[in-house]
Amino acid sequence: MAFAAIKKAADSLTAKRAWNTMGGKKQEGSVEAVNRKNVLLVLACYVMWGLQPLYWDLLAGFDSLFILANRILWSVVFCVSVLAVRGELGKLKTVFADKKTMRFLAPAALFLLLDWGLFIWAVQSGHVLDTSMGYYMGPLVVFSLSLFLFHERCNKWQIVAILFAVAGVLVSVFQFGRFPGMAIALCLAFAIYGALKKFAQVEPLVSIAAETLMMAPFALVFLLFFRMGDNGVGGVDLHAFLLLAASGAVTAMPMILYSLGVIHLPFYVLGFFQYISPSISLLCGLAMGETLSRDKLITFLFIWTGLTIFSLSTLKKAKAKEGTQEEAGAEEEASA
Repeated sequence: MAFAAIKKAADSLTAKRAWNTMGGKKQEGSVEAVNRKNVLLVLACYVMWGLQPLYWDLLAGFDSLFILANRILWSVVFCVSVLAVRGELGKLKTVFADKKTMRFLAPAALFLLLDWGLFIWAVQSGHVLDTSMGYYMGPLVVFSLSLFLFHERCNKWQIVAILFAVAGVLVSVFQFGRFPGMAIALCLAFAIYGALKKFAQVEPLVSIAAETLMMAPFALVFLLFFRMGDNGVGGVDLHAFLLLAASGAVTAMPMILYSLGVIHLPFYVLGFFQYISPSISLLCGLAMGETLSRDKLITFLFIWTGLTIFSLSTLKKAKAKEGTQEEAGAEEEASA
């Protein structure tokens, strides 16, 4: 159903390329024009995302569903508070009143719930390396979706990149008898979530606030009826309470930093930045005692090779387009 809605919207969008926009604003400029402050803001965002396994591991005494419910509720508290301070609560009302926006934002909330739940469970179950693999695969999955939804043109090297990632999964399955289900589930959930968010065209903080508000009643009912004893609320001491309460800020702050920093950054610069968080998560997984087994290492190597080819091809394509635009601008100035 979500795919049908996305496909229908994709067919109706011609001038707006969702994969080349962030928050509805096209990313323009060259590497020379990149603002250092914006780079630091986006860098901080990806570092915070990458370090999150360490944070959720601090709450290892609680089950993943309890942590997930708290993350939802405290995210609502944090996001709504920030919007209130900014005087932007009216934006939430506008979002909920817009049926077209909600058609994409409501299913986006479900995929966000799936992504959060899988991630927290993976951290608690010793599968941080799988989450890293999943988020490494993310750009290739997003690009594959863009081919289907937006009929994007691709060159042979981008196809080769995707085939490398697929080959890595197939080698893991047939050579080692291990299907990287967690990694694939995470990258698909986040890719579809991202696609739905692009169509919704809502500011990041407002979007997170709306999505968590939709989840909040279910999270609250779950806590009240199933986690009031020692396995939940009854087992929360001051240290755990502070960690749970801070989970809202831990969730929303990267989004705030990203929305502030992304405005003046070229899209292909962001493309390279997105590999920072899974790289940090990989190191976190190793620091937490996980082992990079032979099958995982081979799968990672295939994916890393694919990402290298994909990134270099995308960079070359972006710079060629930039050069064409500069030449066109020069010609217009000359004719004027």
